[in-house]
Amino acid sequence: MKIRRMLVALVLGAGVMLGAPGPADAAATTVSYRMAASWGLGFQAQLTVTPSAAVTSWTIEFDLAAQQVVTAAFFADFTQTGQHVVLSNRPFNGAVPAGGALSLGIQVGNPGLINVPPGAFTFNGQPATYTPEPYLLASIARVQIPEGGTVSFNVRISQIPVSPIVVELGGGDASQAVVVTPRQLTFSNNPRFWNLPQTVVVTRLDDPGANGQSVFIPITQWNGKPGYAMEAVIADLIG
Repeated sequence: MKIRRMLVALVLGAGVMLGAPGPADAAATTVSYRMAASWGLGFQAQLTVTPSAAVTSWTIEFDLAAQQVVTAAFFADFTQTGQHVVLSNRPFNGAVPAGGALSLGIQVGNPGLINVPPGAFTFNGQPATYTPEPYLLASIARVQIPEGGTVSFNVRISQIPVSPIVVELGGGDASQAVVVTPRQLTFSNNPRFWNLPQTVVVTRLDDPGANGQSVFIPITQWNGKPGYAMEAVIADLIG
């Protein structure tokens, strides 16, 4: 009888241990990653981290898209091995209270003009809650246009928008050597049509003096929420 009672007690005790909440049951740290500026061959991204528990030091890890290389970090030290990036605290910002906001920035060289955000983040070795920002995507990244020539490409968005969005094309130096048509694109939030590609035509002006120049054509959202990560196409003007 004593042996049977001991076995029952052991089984019940094991059940209590198995049912006890572990680290995976705790609220996860949240991370947001937003492209703040883009110039085609590079961009700046803003990270906001909200720890689920108070920390006295931290590391943030993620993988960038192919060819993207961190060239500077703001309010963090960084290392990069292949596409894997590790950000770590500076001496003045290691302590963050639970629920406090930690704001960081990185500058990234982007020779492949790849407009894809990281797929996941970890904070102090634990997976963070993170939803990749929707992004704009052009069918070409870089193109050559002879004098008087034209080129066309498509622009689409990575997922259905919450509400219809308007995207502006050109601006900056794009109007000095080329004409971009149209200057605005509208993406629908209709489930049947949201992913239809939008066609853009770039016409090179008759200006031999522009040969050898590279024109940056920004593609940016200027209304609607949430914000969609900007894209860029570079046109190399040839003779």
